[in-house]
Amino acid sequence: MIYIGIDNGLSGAMVAISDVAGTAPIAMTVMPIRALGKGNEVDAAGVHEWLSGLGPWDQQCVLLETPGKFSPGVMALTSMWDSYGSIRSILECHNIRHHRIPPAQWQKVMLVGCATGNTKPFALSVARRLWPHETWLPSTRHRTAHDGLVDAALIAEYGRRKQL
Repeated sequence: MIYIGIDNGLSGAMVAISDVAGTAPIAMTVMPIRALGKGNEVDAAGVHEWLSGLGPWDQQCVLLETPGKFSPGVMALTSMWDSYGSIRSILECHNIRHHRIPPAQWQKVMLVGCATGNTKPFALSVARRLWPHETWLPSTRHRTAHDGLVDAALIAEYGRRKQL
């Protein structure tokens, strides 16, 4: 079984891990996006292509992070729900086993001891402890870890631990 964590949104990511604890991630990518007028949107075809490259649909279990109901801006909230709907449609059309996971649900298990408002650096420290050889850089040009990759990996690990 391959567990795939998806950190939903334009700055999100997708990470696939095996059902064997401690092994390096199988594949990872930042969320594919495409231009839409003055903004961007999730490239649903790119998401589909990436998931297709991971093997048979019946060997995948996707954990899709659900967007919150509140955001600093209406546009950001709308974008998150649009991304979520696009990805969920792909999963449902291909009958891929998936679970909708609110952020608090996976964070409660994976970020034990994290102080409120400190989730991003804490998540990176947990990910580095679980996968010490992974840099979490989206490309060799980058110098800082990508929050979306880190969160997506931890979401996938949550699924593996819960045997979803």
